[in-house]
Amino acid sequence: MSEWELLSRIAAAVPKAGDDCAVIPFHNTYLLLTIDVLHRSADFPQGTDHYTMGWRAVAVTLSDIAAMGGTPLGVVLALSAPDLDEPFAGVLQGSEDCARAAGCELVGGDLDVSSELFLISSGLGVAERPVLRSGARPGDRLYLTGPLGRTYLALKLFAQGKLPSANELFRFSPRIAAGLSLQGIATSMIDLSDSLAHSLHILSRASGVGFRVEAERIPLLEGIPREELEDVLYFGEDYELLFTAPPGTLPPGPWIEIGEVTPERGIWLNRRGQLKKIADRGWEHGAPQASSNRRISERRREP
Repeated sequence: MSEWELLSRIAAAVPKAGDDCAVIPFHNTYLLLTIDVLHRSADFPQGTDHYTMGWRAVAVTLSDIAAMGGTPLGVVLALSAPDLDEPFAGVLQGSEDCARAAGCELVGGDLDVSSELFLISSGLGVAERPVLRSGARPGDRLYLTGPLGRTYLALKLFAQGKLPSANELFRFSPRIAAGLSLQGIATSMIDLSDSLAHSLHILSRASGVGFRVEAERIPLLEGIPREELEDVLYFGEDYELLFTAPPGTLPPGPWIEIGEVTPERGIWLNRRGQLKKIADRGWEHGAPQASSNRRISERRREP
């Protein structure tokens, strides 16, 4: 079975699963709990420095909390590697700096020895009104918090040997402030870890709605030509927030409207009046393209 089929089985067996974080009622608020696993051959291209590895491991976890409209409270990080001395200092500094930049702390972790470098990060957050994936309604507008293509462009730079620029792009900032400002306004939200296309399908299934996306409104990072839009659409690891909200309700912010919620199921890309279905494709562990140790430089498409 594919990773997504396995995740569906988990959601069926574990009713509280299915959002970017687990939501745990606690006194008069809700705790948000999440965990992520990154490893050397799958998540870090040749040339990724240890500081960037530590930063990115924490950032992907904090991005989950941002996608729930939460405030991060703390992160723990486990490092496992063949030789702990080599990556330790850089990973520690990167992870501490990322947590601090997001307004929280690295509060602990664990160490182990393994045949490959692994980073396992877990984050705890809090939200009075968590934003789930299941609240989108027909008539809502569809928004992004920023342009797409960060990892797509970074991998091109890694391949070209432009390592400082590539590492800088890899050290994205989780959209904590944006997520917080959307509490009580956004009707559904998710972070873009597995591609815009797949994230749209996740929101569609969770909310029981469809989407119509305007191709010309999808923002691309500077340096990515418009003719590469479809590659970016299915690529993933942008870590911007994708969310829905009723028209005219958003506070000032970095919002980019890219479409609308429709009552009919189905996800369509409108390009100059021509409608084309957006397939449910993106990165998944265990897919054929993951067999390469450069998996995230592949096009992340299923056959």
